[in-house]
Amino acid sequence: MISRLFFIPVAFALLFNNASSWYPKRTNLRNYQFVLSSKLIRGGSIDDASQEDKKRLVLLIDVDNTLYSEREIIDIHRDNPNLNPWQRGIESQIIRNTHLFGMKYFNLTSQQCDELYKLYGTTVEGIRHMINSEKDVVTEVLSRFYKEVYESIDFSCFFVTSRNDKNDSYRSGYDHGHAAFRKRRALADFLKAISDTHSVYFTSNSPRTHVLRVLNAMGLRSLKFAGILTPDVIGGPMPYPTKSSPFQYYHDILERHPLAHNDIVLLDDSLNNIRAAESVGIRGIHVSDKTDTNSARTFEEGLAEALGHILPSLHDITPPEGKKESFTFSDVRYLEAKNKVDFDSIDPDVWVRLANELAVRMQHKRAFTIKVADLGAGILSMLELMLLGGGRDDRAKLGLMNLVHDCLRSKQKHYEDPRILSTHLEYYAYETNLSLLQACKERLEKLGFEEHEARNEIVFRRLMSFPMLSDHANHSDDSFHSPVNVDVTVHLRALDFSTDANPPSDLDLIMGCCFADLFDPDLLTKSLLRLVTEQDSCRSAPLIYFPITFTGTTQFSPAHPSSGTCPSDTSAFRIYSESLKSGREMLQNNLDSDGWIKRCRLNERKIIVSNVDLLFRLEDNMNSPPIGDDFFGDDLLNSNSTPLFVQEIQFVSPYNVTAITKVWDTSKQNQLGPKQVEIESIYSLISSGTELKIFKGLFESAALDVNIKGMSDDSMEYPLSYGYSLVGRVVACGAEVDDSKSIIGKLAFVFSPHSSRVIVDRESIRLVPDGIGAEDAIFMPSVETALSLVHDANIRVGENVAVYGQGLIGLLVTAILSMPSSQMAHFSSEFCSVTSFDTIGDRIRVSSMMGATNALHPDFASAAGPFDVSIEVSGNPVALQSAIDNTSDNGRIIVGSWYGNSNVTLKLGIDFHRSHKTIQTSQVSNIPCALTGLWSKERRFALTWALVKAIHPSRLISKRMTLDDAQHAYELLDQGREIAICFSYTC
Repeated sequence: MISRLFFIPVAFALLFNNASSWYPKRTNLRNYQFVLSSKLIRGGSIDDASQEDKKRLVLLIDVDNTLYSEREIIDIHRDNPNLNPWQRGIESQIIRNTHLFGMKYFNLTSQQCDELYKLYGTTVEGIRHMINSEKDVVTEVLSRFYKEVYESIDFSCFFVTSRNDKNDSYRSGYDHGHAAFRKRRALADFLKAISDTHSVYFTSNSPRTHVLRVLNAMGLRSLKFAGILTPDVIGGPMPYPTKSSPFQYYHDILERHPLAHNDIVLLDDSLNNIRAAESVGIRGIHVSDKTDTNSARTFEEGLAEALGHILPSLHDITPPEGKKESFTFSDVRYLEAKNKVDFDSIDPDVWVRLANELAVRMQHKRAFTIKVADLGAGILSMLELMLLGGGRDDRAKLGLMNLVHDCLRSKQKHYEDPRILSTHLEYYAYETNLSLLQACKERLEKLGFEEHEARNEIVFRRLMSFPMLSDHANHSDDSFHSPVNVDVTVHLRALDFSTDANPPSDLDLIMGCCFADLFDPDLLTKSLLRLVTEQDSCRSAPLIYFPITFTGTTQFSPAHPSSGTCPSDTSAFRIYSESLKSGREMLQNNLDSDGWIKRCRLNERKIIVSNVDLLFRLEDNMNSPPIGDDFFGDDLLNSNSTPLFVQEIQFVSPYNVTAITKVWDTSKQNQLGPKQVEIESIYSLISSGTELKIFKGLFESAALDVNIKGMSDDSMEYPLSYGYSLVGRVVACGAEVDDSKSIIGKLAFVFSPHSSRVIVDRESIRLVPDGIGAEDAIFMPSVETALSLVHDANIRVGENVAVYGQGLIGLLVTAILSMPSSQMAHFSSEFCSVTSFDTIGDRIRVSSMMGATNALHPDFASAAGPFDVSIEVSGNPVALQSAIDNTSDNGRIIVGSWYGNSNVTLKLGIDFHRSHKTIQTSQVSNIPCALTGLWSKERRFALTWALVKAIHPSRLISKRMTLDDAQHAYELLDQGREIAICFSYTC
């Protein structure tokens, strides 16, 4: 997903900065806009700003129902049986005690007390006017008022404990009490940061002791605030002045912070208090937690406006001609617009893989029912995608039910089961936003569903028919032409899934679009495990599908080197964050934050935000089937079974690769040698280096790989089967395999060509260590190659490294070099930098994700260099020349590329001759002589597996394809359009 709103993260970063406030006078028809937008803020540095813009900011923050939200507190305790209704909030207790005081001393009803408040703005002012007596009498009455109203207030409503919330340990953290408290803790840290650079006062019409108790309950007592303004501590002619008497109430503030040099801002939930403050020159920002108040801010928005990061809220906007209503935010309209973008962002490869996994699950269950729980249903966008499809990719446009049944249809021998023509989909939609329920009902009715009576939930049903896909239109079996009928039942549940007392059992799929980022990871995991463990323990664990999950990286585009005007990578942000702690300098070359923001606006940077579609199985000691296993019919490996068809690929000629099928006669009992094992493949990875050279015919007639058993005797001549990164499960062992019982069913890596099933010697396989999945394990040779390059480079602490080429190997080299073995890079940009170069924008962005200090286009190599060490893995002679030119004298150039039979021309003139630079080749087959005293292949393998587990390289997979798509797969890699492509054998 790409966001053009570059200014969003910067605006929030500046909330922790001591930069001068900006208070632009220009307005906009929207409720607010971030001030970093170049369309809203005039150009120029801070030196060009007006004197008003240079005023120091003084913040006056009201306490009750401003600093905290009364509504949030009440919502948390709404169902708490241990608290009376009036005990479930702070202001509700103040109001109740005020009513009691009015009844006790003035014989006033509750309604009369409320009218007194509305007439005079505060109850104190109402009492003052009502008694209209001597100063001493007024002082005594108001003193008694503050004591009797505030001393008995119970602050326990600020907290949630297991004593009054039986479901507390299972809360998901979404739209519930714990979310409010995490928000409160974050707000506390936020205010502490602001108070270091601005004068912050807390103001209230309540007494000082009450304010201190609130601050203590919110964890703000340690805050470095400038003072507290309350009626009981303000001196002057009138006792207990409130905000309704602004000249006396704010007298000391105005003297201490003259308006000529200060911008004093009051955040308050009372419009009466706002108007009174504005009468003495104080700027007011109305704060409210009511969603129907268009002109008010949330407290967080109010702070952002006060700090100048968003424009002022517009109270009086004249609507366009012909329009009579002002804009009102709609959750439904927002989600409708957002869903269109989400559909385009769905990864079609993961979508197809999800369908394949569901098909395998249906096979394993021997049932044609799919149960789905949508944890954040919204307006049922994911249901619509499952049934009707959508998105920009051809595969994404297919509905999930179409894809599942297509996968089942492709197994002709299974299609004889008539149950496949009638499937039941149970869809449990959880949504806590009650305002969306009507939209859900309308969408279901529009899709042809009918509502049925049910207890404690809303149920809709419809029978849908799905025709065959075009791929099978000419199939000879008539059953392929029969449509599939799916009985769809939708259960609308207006609650948080983690608090559901009766969750659905035997779920096949749990999903949530744009969902996982809303949670604390630990709480989400616990909630999911609870949902799983409450099911029948004999069932297999469900699949988890969380599309559009933030991967944790952002980057400017286009990228610039660190020496340029606009830092482009995570390292710059880290240095920037460190510099904020000590002052306004951003970098050591004195780039101030205001100038940096100005340049960013003028250069129109974009922020690229990366996301991933998560698909995994939540294991909880359940009997999950091996992915890809086939549970229909008889065992294909028994003595009476039919021949087994094994598919593999073959390079036929340059730019020509095809899938071929071999027949294994499984009736032979001795098909395995005594020391051989049989592997059923799950994934295999295409080598974007060596295999592409073979695909294009750019190789010499030499041994395939002298280090891989079984390949040393084969020469590189067409037709040729090749590949060396395959992972599968051990399904059979020869008679003399000693550990046959322990390895059956285990994941194993094998240096083998791409094939759906392989037979190899036991000593040729490597068992995949625990904690590493098949998708990560296929990267083992690539990670070992990257590790070998790093070893050959012999990089010392403090040296700056360049990596030319950010294909798969280059990205893994970058990841290894960027691992946090040295903290020096965190404190200085002069040492331990890792700068990567590539011509493809997507690779540059991924390189930043893998940890590169700077990820750049090669045009910036001379500006970013020179480097102590350059590693060239691009396969491009131009990049090799750049590596030579931009390496420091006496530096080292490590060449990891294999140029095949191509002639490479380099300029090695007088400058190179005098430079004492070293050019060294690197190849993974053998341990270099200089390292043989310490390193063996086994030790390097062990470290490689550890790196695979740490790096999690499967995140680099950009496409998953079948062997039938081999030609297209190699063409995509040759065009540089993909980073890593793997073949999947699961369906």
